[in-house]
Amino acid sequence: MQSHGTLAETPLRSLLESAQGERSTGTLTVRNGNGQSTSLYFLFGHLFHAQGDGKSGDDAVVNALHWTKGDFEFDAKAKLPADETVKAGIPELVHTADASPRTAPVEPKPEPHAEPQAEQHVDQPEPRAERKDHAEPERKVEAPQPRRGVKHRPQPKHGREPIPVPAGQILYDSLKTSFVDFPRLLTTLEREGYTGYVRLLTDEASGLILFREGSALECLYDGAADAGSLVLGKQALQHFNDDVTAGHGVLDVVGLSGDLIDGLYELTVSRPMYTELYAAWVDMKALLNFLSDRKLSGSVMIRSGTGTGVIILAHGDLAGAYTSESREISDKPDQALALCDDPNAMIEVKSADATKHPPLDVDEIVGQRNRPAQGAAASVAAAPPPPAPESAPPTNPTIPVMPAMPPEPPTAQIPTLSTYQPQAQPAQQVAPTTPPRNVGPQLDWSSIVTELQAMAEDALGNRARKVKDILGAADPSLAGIEAAIDQIPSISLLFVDSSRLEQLAQEMKARLKSHL
Repeated sequence: MQSHGTLAETPLRSLLESAQGERSTGTLTVRNGNGQSTSLYFLFGHLFHAQGDGKSGDDAVVNALHWTKGDFEFDAKAKLPADETVKAGIPELVHTADASPRTAPVEPKPEPHAEPQAEQHVDQPEPRAERKDHAEPERKVEAPQPRRGVKHRPQPKHGREPIPVPAGQILYDSLKTSFVDFPRLLTTLEREGYTGYVRLLTDEASGLILFREGSALECLYDGAADAGSLVLGKQALQHFNDDVTAGHGVLDVVGLSGDLIDGLYELTVSRPMYTELYAAWVDMKALLNFLSDRKLSGSVMIRSGTGTGVIILAHGDLAGAYTSESREISDKPDQALALCDDPNAMIEVKSADATKHPPLDVDEIVGQRNRPAQGAAASVAAAPPPPAPESAPPTNPTIPVMPAMPPEPPTAQIPTLSTYQPQAQPAQQVAPTTPPRNVGPQLDWSSIVTELQAMAEDALGNRARKVKDILGAADPSLAGIEAAIDQIPSISLLFVDSSRLEQLAQEMKARLKSHL
């Protein structure tokens, strides 16, 4: 994805297709040279939000597609908003722009008015008054923009976080779980060798996953039922995944240094070296000097009535310090030590555990949502040899993968259905030749569409809306439904690879053929 350029050389249409093809993440800002600009937001190639010129969503994108002059710039590190306003896919947006009249270029005509204003200084007050009159409605149009960010962002409760975490490099902030494909997000973080944390905040709970070079070190989850409800490991990851799948709360993805993540990890899993130390009788500076002399790698946590302070040590040196009130990482422990002014503040020191703990098996918990389809395919692939599958069309919903070569169904099936091939061939060969006219009208197309929509929901979960809409709008005929299925691989869905959509389309075609 180009970082900058001109629309004359690279039109917006090409930029959108490039961002989608390269699975880019960031903000694309487009300017038409007449004071108008539009910002488009991408997450792994998915265009999910657009804002500019008092427009948002699809309208803002279509409007910008009309611009042939101006410039653009792409910021891969820009903070992404939580809004999801773009509903159509990129091909649909381009088609809409091509079909709609280009009214945008007519608007920029302030230049001719600038000349008479410069010539006649006496008349200047009148146009200024007009500008003021026009300025007010413009502000009213922009008033709805507080949608940026979530309407309600849950806040971590004091003393109820699994562990207080520091601020860092924000990759994604307040991502609504309702449009995040959690398995895809974790897979991306693993591939990129991510070091940092993923935090979940809901009204009732909070969770944390610590990553080190792409590996999930640990997961923590506090269900907020009571003060002792903190769980770790697989159980915590299961609760975390359940909340995300149900669309509860928001996610933050924040990058940190390796030393800080190690410190947070040790803060979680290591046994206390010193615990229940009251600030009233501890000389904190002397304690830190002692830990420094011993080259301690670990953490010091201070819990008071006003907040929590964390000091991370790496081989005796201060890796960073922060508090629950001020999350910014400091190279001095002063703010954390200030909590010791409360004589009842509790101090806990943990040393790094020499025992190496294996990283979490994320796929075992989170990957379960993608396994049912594969498991079903495997089970049905093993099913054909028994005598029962003689009625192949109704009981073989997964032959989807095999009919990938429609021109040669007999030869493609010989390896697995050798003994039943003579019976399977007539049913599949007769369907395309005679039934379209005679049997087609007798089929219950609405129930078939409902069945295909259920397949989409099983495969895509809460990402299935667009697919279901396309199927629901299809003409109730064999040709109409086949045409709708053919559109599925070209749909742009957040965190969903096109290969996954292609496989779903193949499975739907096979299911459709089983009804003929």
